Amino acid sequence: MANYATNIFHASTENKQDLDKIEAFLDDNFNGFVNRYGDTVDAEFSLPLGIPRKKEIDELVASLEAKDKIYIRILTYELEDEYVSFRIFSQGKWDIKL
Repeated sequence: MANYATNIFHASTENKQDLDKIEAFLDDNFNGFVNRYGDTVDAEFSLPLGIPRKKEIDELVASLEAKDKIYIRILTYELEDEYVSFRIFSQGKWDIKL
């Protein structure tokens, strides 16, 4: 059985259409909880460790209207295998810390 990584997702923007897309994407692609309030969307979901979701996240970002005005952060961790990844999307580009 695969180990599952916990993913903590946060996005903020003043663009309502982008928040709608993000919320729908999270609801459609991940089994977890999604909480939207004001100009932010927070989510938490688990995925098997080693299942890459970069392609789906990149497609989501590409579909956004105001890429340069959105802030996204994703913390992924799996303690048993001591895996941690922290990704930040800001000003149109990713900063990835492993």
